[in-house]
Parts: sequence; structure tokens; C-alpha cells
Amino acid sequence: MITGIEISKVEANRELSEAITNMKFNINFDNVKVNQENVNVAFTFTADYEGGSQTKTTKVGQIKIVGNIVSKEGKKDAEDIETTWKNKKTLPIKYAEDVINILNFECGARGTLVAYSIGFAAPLPISRAKLQETNQGETA
Repeated sequence: MITGIEISKVEANRELSEAITNMKFNINFDNVKVNQENVNVAFTFTADYEGGSQTKTTKVGQIKIVGNIVSKEGKKDAEDIETTWKNKKTLPIKYAEDVINILNFECGARGTLVAYSIGFAAPLPISRAKLQETNQGETA
């Protein structure tokens, strides 16, 4: 169960003053540490703002939020998270889905004030993440 989010860094930059035509979101899991049943997932959330047209986009700016998700898991789940991270540098599907969805909500909400201060729309992903494994065992 996710018990908290710790934000350690927030950055925002606007490179161009043109209108925003597209936003792209990305969440990277930077590191995972497991100590018994306590799981700490370091993450970087980015919202890239683009302008221009579909055929030629230009980078207008970016919001980046860096931090940690803290959770308390059952012993078996914590071991599975640790093993999956060590072997594949990813998270088990169900846990990754939970982490991504809470980060979309939290980083969107926290990034809203930052976005408005530099003239961007709120970085709010509009759909809930639903993950599944591909044939090669990768997350899609």
C-alpha cells in the first residue's frame, strides 16, 4: 500500500512563447530500494510541452518533478518488487500500475501551480494507466 510521496525537486522552463499544441508525459523509475516490507521507488515525472503542427513540432518547455514513492507491502510482494527490479529494471505490473496512477494524479496536482506560473496548462494526464505484459515479458 502506498503510504506517501516525497518530492525533492521541481523544475519548470519555458523556452518559447508560442501556443501549446501538445503535451507528452513520462514517468521514469530511477531506483528501487526494498528494506523488509518497506519499498521506496525513486521517480522522475516529466511533462513536455510542444508547439507547432503535427508535421513539425517544437519544444516549448518542460515541467520536471523528482521524488520518491514510499509504500508498505507484504513480504512476498516486497520480495517480488525487489527481484523484478534487480532482474529487469522495472516493477511488477500491478504495483507499477498503482505507482503510475498515483504519480499521474499527484504530479498533475502539484505541477498545476508551477504550470500556471509560467503560462502552461495543468499537466494532467486524462486517463488512468492500464498495463499489460507483452510477449517478450516487457511492460506495455
